[in-house]
Amino acid sequence: MMSMMPYYNNKPARTATSMFSDPFFRSFFDTADLAGSAVMRVDVQENDSAYLMEVDLPGVKQEDIEITVNDDVLTISAQMNTHKKESKKNYIYNERRVGSYTRRFNLEGIAQDNITATYENGTLTLNLPKVEPAKAPEPRKIAIN
Repeated sequence: MMSMMPYYNNKPARTATSMFSDPFFRSFFDTADLAGSAVMRVDVQENDSAYLMEVDLPGVKQEDIEITVNDDVLTISAQMNTHKKESKKNYIYNERRVGSYTRRFNLEGIAQDNITATYENGTLTLNLPKVEPAKAPEPRKIAIN
């Protein structure tokens, strides 16, 4: 069984102190990195008028994704179940992602009514338009009576 552990080429043998920082064991101790892989990795780009957020959700069906806005908070939730019920025997090692995952983001400065989302090839893309800055009122003269 020991030979079926993931192999790390060009790494020195593990010591008791380095074991906890090793990526193989990190998923056991780090709740942000569940099921051996990071869940919902997010990239955010900014341009003059909006933010573009890309969320990696490989293997998740569109109907298993929920996006909500409440009290200036954007919540993205996904139900992941990549475990296939098969009757194969003699598995030695089997990794599947199962569970519910959620990420939340502050929407301060975002035009919340104009947020749009698309989902294609395991990537959720959200367009988060910025609120246009309020224009200062133009100075005006007031007549003295």
